[in-house]
Amino acid sequence: MQSDIVIKENELIDPSSYPEEQRALVEDFNARIRRLTGIITGIGKEYHTIWVINATTKKMHLYRSTGENTNRYAVELGFRFDNYERFIEEYVDRCVVNSIESIQRDVKLDVVFSRIKDGDLFTLDYMRLADDGNMSYHQMAFALAGQPGETDNFVLAFRDIDTSIRKHISDKRYLREQLDIVETLSRDYYNIFKINPQTGDVVILKLDGYVTKGMEGAGEKIYPYEVLYKQYVKDRVYSEDQEWMYDAISLNTINRKLSENEEYVSSYRVMDNGEVHYYQFTYILINANIPGSAMLAGFKNVDDVVASAKERQNLEILASTDIMTGILNRGSGERKVIDAMANNKTGMLCILDVDNFKSINDEFGHNIGDKVIRGIADVLKQAFRDHDIIFRLGGDEYAAYIQNLCDEDAGKAIMDRVFTGISKMDIPEIKSKKVCVSAGATFFKEGSKASFEELYKLADRGVYESKKVEGSALHFE
Repeated sequence: MQSDIVIKENELIDPSSYPEEQRALVEDFNARIRRLTGIITGIGKEYHTIWVINATTKKMHLYRSTGENTNRYAVELGFRFDNYERFIEEYVDRCVVNSIESIQRDVKLDVVFSRIKDGDLFTLDYMRLADDGNMSYHQMAFALAGQPGETDNFVLAFRDIDTSIRKHISDKRYLREQLDIVETLSRDYYNIFKINPQTGDVVILKLDGYVTKGMEGAGEKIYPYEVLYKQYVKDRVYSEDQEWMYDAISLNTINRKLSENEEYVSSYRVMDNGEVHYYQFTYILINANIPGSAMLAGFKNVDDVVASAKERQNLEILASTDIMTGILNRGSGERKVIDAMANNKTGMLCILDVDNFKSINDEFGHNIGDKVIRGIADVLKQAFRDHDIIFRLGGDEYAAYIQNLCDEDAGKAIMDRVFTGISKMDIPEIKSKKVCVSAGATFFKEGSKASFEELYKLADRGVYESKKVEGSALHFE
């Protein structure tokens, strides 16, 4: 990486060494060199990271990065995607947290050039997620790297403007802006919490719904996670879902889920004034690329618009379905398996986990990752029978309970069919990349007293063993 460039007189062309009729051209050349260098050097005094981009090829080259206030992840993005359009799309998607649609529009190549073609400096202010997971005010700047109309190169520079902006914003107003951002990120959940995954410290960011005993309103006060976790489940969650919920939102479970995926979502039921209502929780890492990043937790009612028995029935179907894939979601799928076991319906419980799914999202983008998620669900629907229970555990994990099957050879034959279907998925965007899954399975046999949790742990252990094998694999426990 280069430091600021300073052109010395002895590094320019000496006009006196040329014929008099050519000296004006030499002087003009020297002036242009000074101007081009001056643009980058001037920006370099205030901006910590500078890229030079060719508008024709769209190739990016890192001119300088001081390290001070530099988002290391953003620099890594630039090396990974050296095409400006791909880089800026990923950067805005992952690092910008406000006015995303307008910023996506303003950073398009044709828009940028319309702003800087006459030699003007074009800047964009926004809220950025830093490497440490904190939000701060930040700025992008665009400028031509040469004379207007005579260059295809332009400069993209970044700088932190958080300190100067905060000087002019009162604490109350700044907190309100943070809450607005959180509300957008958390998709309008009624209750929103920021949680430290190591200490379990909880800060209430938004509280428009039920207030758990021992908690107050939004503010800077810190609560132990146990208050949110145990007290909320005890006082609020429907009795039949409490045991599952205690495990589902324990800090250990959440940390494990978010180490595998950036988002952990599931549904549960709440008892309110004698009525059962459907609720959903979501846990999201603020910055999945930073180890130990803080997380946001949102809880919301999903049946508050129900006005009739028919609408309630439709909502029950919706609440039991995973929206992305169309198969059952975790809560409804697990309840169906537990009911089958309670009625002594034997079967094989199988858990599947996509291998290296994060690399698919990183290489091809989240939209393509979603296609993979839906494609695997379609394969499962085709491979199993109508009365088998297929559901998405969340992220890139699935489960299936194949009823009346208690034989390893038969189970292996079915799973081989699943593996073949996954290998033949038609997703052109991933090109030659092979999608593989690791599976674990166990059996619930006649007369067994095993609980669902015990079966789940055995099958999950099988997934762990299958991860040791290259390609799609199945391991029985």
